[in-house]
Amino acid sequence: MECIDLRTGYMLLAFRSQKEVERAKSLSESRGIRVASALAYEDITESEAAGFVKKVQQEDRELFCNYTTQSAEAQCETARASLRTALDYLNAINGVECEYMLLYKKEEPLLQLRVQEQAQPEAPLA
Repeated sequence: MECIDLRTGYMLLAFRSQKEVERAKSLSESRGIRVASALAYEDITESEAAGFVKKVQQEDRELFCNYTTQSAEAQCETARASLRTALDYLNAINGVECEYMLLYKKEEPLLQLRVQEQAQPEAPLA
């Protein structure tokens, strides 16, 4: 499964069922990934969605990023609509209709550190 960078410090994964998203949440947390939310799209509130999607200032109005078109003329009026465009885009990439989301904190330095740790040769025994 692919994921999408919401360009706000959060990443979005999509799943077909609550069971799948709960399994992914447990696995992510066991690997040290900070899961911010794991729920169905229909259950997310406007204020929750606003914390995850990119805000766009346009002509003295605060709009939200349209992840499907990313066109300056086609921004979203609500954070939920913006999140919907991200989910739709992800569904198109994956070729699967998913309505359950897992949003997690993007932590590039932590991920890079883990890769470097694994790549280092073991120290010789004294």
